[in-house]
Amino acid sequence: MIRHFYIDNFKSLVDFSLPPKPQHLGKFTCLIGMNGTGKSTVLQALDFVKQLAHGRFDDWLTAREWDKSDLTSRFTRKQLINFRLVFELDNLGIINWEGQFNPILLRCTSETVYLEDKELLRLTDGDVRYDAEEEKKRFIARELQFQGSVFSALKLKRAHPAIRAVRDCLRDMKSLDMLSPNLMRKRTRDAEDVGYGGERLSAFLHRYSTHTKRTLLDILKGFYPQVQSVETSSLRGGWKSLKVAEAFGTQCFSVNARQLNDGMLRILAIVSQVEAKDQWKRSPNDIRETAKILGKSVHREYKMLLFDEIENGIHPELIEKLMAYLLDAEQQIIVTTHSPMILNYLPDDVAKEAVILLYRTEEGITRSVRYFDLPSTQKKLKLLGPGEVFVDTDLPGLTFEAERLRGA
Repeated sequence: MIRHFYIDNFKSLVDFSLPPKPQHLGKFTCLIGMNGTGKSTVLQALDFVKQLAHGRFDDWLTAREWDKSDLTSRFTRKQLINFRLVFELDNLGIINWEGQFNPILLRCTSETVYLEDKELLRLTDGDVRYDAEEEKKRFIARELQFQGSVFSALKLKRAHPAIRAVRDCLRDMKSLDMLSPNLMRKRTRDAEDVGYGGERLSAFLHRYSTHTKRTLLDILKGFYPQVQSVETSSLRGGWKSLKVAEAFGTQCFSVNARQLNDGMLRILAIVSQVEAKDQWKRSPNDIRETAKILGKSVHREYKMLLFDEIENGIHPELIEKLMAYLLDAEQQIIVTTHSPMILNYLPDDVAKEAVILLYRTEEGITRSVRYFDLPSTQKKLKLLGPGEVFVDTDLPGLTFEAERLRGA
């Protein structure tokens, strides 16, 4: 689990911490704030550090339709992006990974990994050293061709388990911050996830096991009782199509993805990505056989999921079910929202830890504070629900109070 995130010089995030110290991220986090305060930017920043472990940074920029110059902040003259992630893993303890990213070179120029106080990996001055099972490994980084983190260039089979754990935790993060119903309606070819905007949904569902398809259908019926089946088919050229069968009275209709409503598509994309973990309930032999046939791995099991404006396109009566589902999910989840209903369906103890207010200072820099750490919202929470406090509070007016708390 990621317990703390720090980044400096990424868009409006300058010397930014999530959450502010000494608090830590929990299993569920909800980011709130006015438009333009940086909620989506935080998800983008997490996706940025995730991509470091994958490499292929040119592809990432292309997918987001960004240029190198879009990464760094307009509020500083710094050239490098600094970052730090703190992981807490049951079998290993506290692991810190930090580094500096050069947007011109599209790679990290320095990186370190610490397990508690012990340094396990260091990249600096064109030289990388890391702990392996038998001895310390040393490479000349100038001879390694990579983008992003040095993780993307090193073979770490025999590296210290904590080093591998950092790389795997990063790769097991999935951002769905650009979910778009128009993209979800498209026919697509093979996929290991739903894509940034849900554009690979039909191909992703086509590779589901029979067990996971049944689970997905049962969950979807909880939102839409009329749903009878979720079907995918393979077309010429490897294209996959998606249809949903719905029953009304004695009649049953099959509706293709192009005709499905936005809310159902969003819930289908969210649930299908969360339930991808069930793909691994099959036997190892089945997984290896599937991978052999497809020529690649089966669905990736993501342990952290990011959703932007989770309530978009979803009817208010379904929000309660969606929140209960996400709070019960095995993955660590971060969402952004403008809706008080999202907060109203959080238990008070969860809301106190999970709801984080983002705001912009007079200089335009994004800051964070736990919403219910503010004296005014603490007082209201004694009488009102979390969502009611949200409605009853002037968010722009909290900036001064948040800055005063941060200074204290």
